Amino acid sequence: SNFNYNVSIENDEFSFVIASRIQNYNLKQDFQLFSSSKSTWHFGVNLLHQGISPANIDADENTAVNSLQLEDRKGMELAGYLSHEWTPVDRLSLIYGLRLSNFLLFGPGTFYAYDDEGDVVEHTEYRRGEVVKHYLNLEPRLSLSYQLRGNNSIKLSYNRNSQNLHQLSNSTSSLPTDAWVMSSNNIKPQIADQAALGYYQNFDNDRYEFSIESYYKCMQNQIDYRNAADLQANEHIESELLFGIGRAYGVEVFLKRREGRLNGWVSYALSRSERQFDGINGGNWFAARQDRTHDASVVGMYQLTPRWNLSATFVYSTGNAVTFPSGKYTVDGRTLWYYTERNGYRMPDYHRLDLGATWESASSKRFKSSWTFGIYNVYNRKNAFIIDFRENADNPNVTEAYRIALFGIIPSVTWNFKF
Repeated sequence: SNFNYNVSIENDEFSFVIASRIQNYNLKQDFQLFSSSKSTWHFGVNLLHQGISPANIDADENTAVNSLQLEDRKGMELAGYLSHEWTPVDRLSLIYGLRLSNFLLFGPGTFYAYDDEGDVVEHTEYRRGEVVKHYLNLEPRLSLSYQLRGNNSIKLSYNRNSQNLHQLSNSTSSLPTDAWVMSSNNIKPQIADQAALGYYQNFDNDRYEFSIESYYKCMQNQIDYRNAADLQANEHIESELLFGIGRAYGVEVFLKRREGRLNGWVSYALSRSERQFDGINGGNWFAARQDRTHDASVVGMYQLTPRWNLSATFVYSTGNAVTFPSGKYTVDGRTLWYYTERNGYRMPDYHRLDLGATWESASSKRFKSSWTFGIYNVYNRKNAFIIDFRENADNPNVTEAYRIALFGIIPSVTWNFKF
């Protein structure tokens, strides 16, 4: 697979393009062994070869941006896993297993070592195919399910996951300007341990489905960045990074109606996601960028006639935690922003209502078709994609925030057919 992301600016005076790419080659083989009606083994191997082209800047001579080609990075992960589905007694089922992965970072290239302040202390040249760094990770997993009376059950699970591809962003939203790096001599794999407990119930002859789950996650080797970090096309981007720990916990409630002319579901999550770094906020815990205290959705579908189906979807979530400037100062005629608390502010809450209607046209054995009419964001909510800052037009000494929204109300018509 190829993931290309580019940023380009062109006008009558200058132009430049920043091109980046992530390339994956993935081989996977899975096996199953049915040893008995109550015992099934799963095992397999996975080979992933990954290449990252961090940034290729092509700029003309009229722009202040210099052309630049950063070194590519190549890595490979070889993993094997074994898991066992087992029903030792009636109403009790277990799934347990282990995944072992070995990640290797290869040359060619120049790799740097940095001190605590982000300054280069040494660099080493590696030839093509030479191993720069490798990480071995064990990922155990356990899931237990117990069937209570009737259609009730409880589930308990634990799993560990590791990650060797890391996204770096210091903007308020995911943009093509985000940088991607892989585990290296400076960056360890991110590791997450999660435990979850849930209760599940079907009732009224399985017309309704209800569940409530709670979870707690501990994270190691989390990545954040220094104040005023430069993450765009930076040869020493790893010197801008800080490493710490994280935690996330919450409760999720789900109710679904599965049958009848009116069906749909309601879901709600109350959660918290936090990080802790020695070099940020005095070493205190702070809200992670992904932290959303409340997240809710309501989906309804109604069979109006044999041919007409109506639908409505409402979603709401607390705005992401973000870092905004708390002041500014001027140096040599340039305005510089002053930042205090990391992720101490919130984006505006996100909410949206979508409506739809589907008409099933007359069909035959060989041909079926339907028309779907929809309205995205019915009340034209200007959900903020980015919050930016500018000087007030009437008073340049006053700085004001303004939101940039991408999508307002959008009507749509879709024709689906099968033959």
